[in-house]
Amino acid sequence: MLIYRLFTAVILAAIFLLTLSAPSPLVFVAFCLLALMIGAWEWSALAELKKNSQRILFVVSSTLLMLLVAYAAGFVHFAGVDLIAVVEGQYFIQTLLSLGVAFWFCMLAVLIGYPASQRLLKARFTRLLMGIILLIVAWISLLYLRYQDDGQFWVIYIVAVVAAADVGGYFFGKTFGSKKLAPSVSPGKTWEGFIGGLIVSQLLALGLFAYFSSSEHNPLPALTSFLLVTALLAAVSVLGDLIESLLKRGCGLKDSGTILPGHGGVLDRLDGLVAALPVFAFIFMIQSW
Repeated sequence: MLIYRLFTAVILAAIFLLTLSAPSPLVFVAFCLLALMIGAWEWSALAELKKNSQRILFVVSSTLLMLLVAYAAGFVHFAGVDLIAVVEGQYFIQTLLSLGVAFWFCMLAVLIGYPASQRLLKARFTRLLMGIILLIVAWISLLYLRYQDDGQFWVIYIVAVVAAADVGGYFFGKTFGSKKLAPSVSPGKTWEGFIGGLIVSQLLALGLFAYFSSSEHNPLPALTSFLLVTALLAAVSVLGDLIESLLKRGCGLKDSGTILPGHGGVLDRLDGLVAALPVFAFIFMIQSW
C-alpha cells in the first residue's frame, strides 16, 4: 500500500509541477478545474446523490458556477471582454475569500459540536451547499494566488505546507500517537500527530526563510509572521481532513473515491488543501504579501 501511495504521489507531484510551470497560466487553471470537477463528482457521493444523472448535474452546475465566478472576478476572459471594468474585481475576490474563511469557521463549529451537529449535516441540501461553497472558494483562491507576481512560488508553498502537515501527522502519529484528537470522527488522528504536523510545517517554513534570506529576491514576510501563518495553515488543513472524515462516516464511505491508487479519491488528497487555500489567500490579500 505504501508503494502505491508513493508512486501515485510522485506522479501527481510531477503533473502538478509541469502544469504550474507551463508558459501559459491557463494550463494550470485547466488542471485545477479538472481536479475540482472530479472532486465535485466525489462530493456528490458524500451528499448521497444516488442517480448518476443527479451526480452529473451537480458536477455540471458546480463547474459552470466556478467558471462564472472566475469570469466575474476577471480571471477568465472571452473575446477580450474584461469584467473587472464592470465588477470591482478586487472587492469581489475579497468577498469570496471572506466567505471562505467564514465557511471554515462554521465547519470548526460543526466539528466541535459533533455528534450533535450531525443532525444539521443529515440534510442533503446542506451537504450540497457545503460542496459548492468549498469548491468555489478553493478555486478562486488558487486563481488569485497563481496570478500574483510570485504566484508559482505561493501555490507551491501552500501545497507544501499541507503536505508537510499531512506527512508529519502520519509519521508522528504512527510513532508516538496515543491521545485521540477526534475519536468520534477520525479514530486514527492523534494529538501527537497534530503536533508533529505543526513541527514539520514549521521546519519547512524555517528552511524556506533560510533559503530566501540569502537571495536577492525574497518574497517572504517577517519570520514571526511567516511561522505563525504556516502553523495556522497546517492546523486548518487538519480541519479540512476531519470534516471530510465526518461526512464519510455519516454516509458509510471509507474513501471519497478510487481514482488514486493508495490514496482513494481526489478529495482524500485535497481535503486539507481546500480548507487551507481560502484562509491563506485571505491573509495574503489583507497583508499585501
